[in-house]
Amino acid sequence: MPSLGDMLQRVYSLLALSSSVLFGLWNFGIGRYRGAISVYSVILVSASAAAVVYLVGGYLADDLVFDRFDMTNGFLGGALNVTGTFLVLKALERGPMGVVVGVAASCTLVPLAYSFLLGETLTALAGLGIAVIIAGLLVFYVPTMRQQSSAPGSSTAILLALLAALAWGLAIVVLDISARESVSATMFVSQTPQIAFTGLMLLFVTRSWGGLTRGTIVPLAAAGVALGLGNLAFYTAAEQGDVGVVSVLGSLSPAVAAVLAYVILHENLRRSQQVALAIVIVGTCLVVG
Repeated sequence: MPSLGDMLQRVYSLLALSSSVLFGLWNFGIGRYRGAISVYSVILVSASAAAVVYLVGGYLADDLVFDRFDMTNGFLGGALNVTGTFLVLKALERGPMGVVVGVAASCTLVPLAYSFLLGETLTALAGLGIAVIIAGLLVFYVPTMRQQSSAPGSSTAILLALLAALAWGLAIVVLDISARESVSATMFVSQTPQIAFTGLMLLFVTRSWGGLTRGTIVPLAAAGVALGLGNLAFYTAAEQGDVGVVSVLGSLSPAVAAVLAYVILHENLRRSQQVALAIVIVGTCLVVG
């Protein structure tokens, strides 16, 4: 019979897994407008919707506690997140999505290294599951990256995606450290740099909404809601569990986005991607089980 600790770890793993699905919805929601709508407008609408989710969720859970330390780190984490999002959207404008998404997925290596430095221990099954998931992600990304790496702009896109991965990885660590008193409050504060920066850019630099229309506001806001719910699930799991394990499970979001693109946009899934998804599912079952 599993112990209470093992059962709680499974709950946190399932929370992390649900966050990857929600992050995948966000990736799909903002990625489909790449090049058609200003990067600033995409981030502003998405971040604003996520901020509302944090306020409402925190109010309902009676969890809105604004501690000075959490607010400072929350702001720093938000600044890193908006930097990563800005860089990856710029990368998508310059290079193929398969290359950009594959490189950006390496952001999970930063919290994995942080978890290792903290001395967080893994069960043998969870360690095997993580190894299988990483192998599956490599099978998923590498063939596409090889095929598309010669496309115009790929070198610049790879560099931007690497910088985005570093920014996102650091943001995970910073926000995990700060989200101790209140996940909702910390995440709400983390949205302020994104909303402030993109709002100022739209008002004083571009002086236009960059192609944003009433018809696109709702899907982008829905993507922001998915992002908000995903972050609440992710950092709740990271606060109580192993941030390395949570980050690996959360990194499955691009695979979710690819499945959504296959179902909704009828984009093809190559044989290697289908095999990779099967490998990832096996690895996920090992971690959660």
